[in-house]
Amino acid sequence: MYQGRLNDGGSPANNNYDLRFALYNAPTNGNAISAPQTNFAVAVTGGLFTTNLDFGPVFTGTNYWLSIGVRTNGDTNAFTLLWPRQPLLPVPYAIFATTASNLSGTLPATQLAGTLSSAQLSGTYLGQVTFTNSGNNFYGSFFGAFSGNGANLVNLNGSQIASGTVADARLSGNVALLNASQTFSGANNFTNVNNAFSGSFFGNGLVGWITVSGTSQPAARDHGYMLTNSDLTTVTLPASSGLINGDIVRISGAGAGGWLVAENSGQSILGNFASYHNGFLVALPGGDDYSDVAASADGTRMYAVSKAFTGVYASSDSGHTWSQVGTIPLSGYWQAIACSANGKIVFTVPSGGGTVQMSTDSGTTWSAISSSGSYIACTADGSKIFTSNYACSGNGNYLARLAGGVISVSINGGASWISVTAPDGGLSCVAASSDCTRLVAGSSYGLLYASANRGATWTTLTTASQYWSGAWMSADGSQFAATASKIGGIAGGIYSSSTGALPNTVSTNNTICGSQGSAVELQFIGNNQFMPVSSTGLIWAN
Repeated sequence: MYQGRLNDGGSPANNNYDLRFALYNAPTNGNAISAPQTNFAVAVTGGLFTTNLDFGPVFTGTNYWLSIGVRTNGDTNAFTLLWPRQPLLPVPYAIFATTASNLSGTLPATQLAGTLSSAQLSGTYLGQVTFTNSGNNFYGSFFGAFSGNGANLVNLNGSQIASGTVADARLSGNVALLNASQTFSGANNFTNVNNAFSGSFFGNGLVGWITVSGTSQPAARDHGYMLTNSDLTTVTLPASSGLINGDIVRISGAGAGGWLVAENSGQSILGNFASYHNGFLVALPGGDDYSDVAASADGTRMYAVSKAFTGVYASSDSGHTWSQVGTIPLSGYWQAIACSANGKIVFTVPSGGGTVQMSTDSGTTWSAISSSGSYIACTADGSKIFTSNYACSGNGNYLARLAGGVISVSINGGASWISVTAPDGGLSCVAASSDCTRLVAGSSYGLLYASANRGATWTTLTTASQYWSGAWMSADGSQFAATASKIGGIAGGIYSSSTGALPNTVSTNNTICGSQGSAVELQFIGNNQFMPVSSTGLIWAN
């Protein structure tokens, strides 16, 4: 305990002060005996204070001087040193007495109390010793027989276990167990080049793959998901609260139904995603009243039929310029048209329904086929046609249809149908990609819409209401076109659009998606946001 008196400005101090003490071996300069000790908020009343100091076992009869620094409690400035240093001489205290350090004579055992130092217990004990207190502790090596269950034994040398098997329940979670799943928290280094590992590894940059056969999957950090379902599969991102920057989620579209990324509330994805743009509306020389349109997979070769001109018109420059086709052009008006992905096989239906006409040479020559109907669609290779109100640009397994203003899709050739949320109650035409994940639809008096995620969300493509009469979409969904009829004073036309990546697109409404053969690696970058760091195929955002 140290008692002192402190004046502040020439008068006895009355406040709380921070006091710093240090021991030196000289009244000036000298060497510090121990680290400084600071006592904060020491109360000083009428100039007097009392505080406790503990510099450790340094008092062995040596002269020391106590250095004192002071500042007002809460002040961040340096301490003000009080001078001179206060002497701490060995006269007023007894720290070490030589005569007391050695015992003269015999000390009776009854006078012993406390714990003897281990240095005072040594040698060999030949007599039998029995320990009955449950609090006994034993260290070191033991010889002879031991009886009991060994409870509470510590510091056992594992190398001395010569037989038997240690059960998994007796091992730490950081020890490889025989028959249990576990998490290792230590840093493990494998330096042998012949090390071999099997299975999937997850975490800290290791992204293993999990095969998903269903249509929905909650994602975990540093996991990859290979989606195999023939229907659209939704992968929900992990919650941001459990992620650190750099965590990865991978998605691979192995199934024919494509995939969709679902974001949690507040999450978003930043990237350059494909979206429909560069659309334009044109009118052919024959007028502005159109019934239907079709095109090759790349959108270059296009065909159109109309109530304003007879026969079939074609374009070889994505709809910018048009001319009638056929060495002997078709006569009359035609209301529906379809063509193969290469643009060479063409089918058309006469106005009011009737026998389907077919061309295998890009509309140069035509011949009647037995099928008849009011609508026409065909598979990508032109080998199969549909005369119901179907849309098809693949192999016929995936179909879209419009009935009563309701859009439905089938993934089994029409055996069963799945309803799709429509953007408008008065839809009049629809077209679809080969997996039916991309859709374009028009209203009988309204707007033209497109969806990249099977109707989960829709993008409005036009601003003025028109009478949309027909639509076409390429197999991969990257190209589409639509026709509008002329009714009253509202002119028609042919609308054509392509796809391109839009930079710095931010998705916040579950619209990132892809088709079979596309994949994406999404990285968490903080603030509830992900971004793609690699991808293959078109990655879409409405």
